[in-house]
Amino acid sequence: MKSKILPLGNINHGPIRIHSTEELGNLLKLRRKQQKMTQSDLAALAGTGVRYIVDLENGKPTARIGPALRLIEWLGLEVTIQEKRIG
Repeated sequence: MKSKILPLGNINHGPIRIHSTEELGNLLKLRRKQQKMTQSDLAALAGTGVRYIVDLENGKPTARIGPALRLIEWLGLEVTIQEKRIG
């Protein structure tokens, strides 16, 4: 099944550096609220439980990455990894 990407809405389109699970959770929570979705709405769309959404938004460091990537996609975001610049 092909994922549906939600509209972008008002979000800074520049890259955002994430340094912790708490920062990721805060970003996803903000994005969900910008989309006017409840945790239940997002859980249903992404095929996960509400408890997982709560844990992820609260920065649980042991949250599984697979469902997190699906949630990120459903929120109209993407993950990009690049080599860290030193200096």
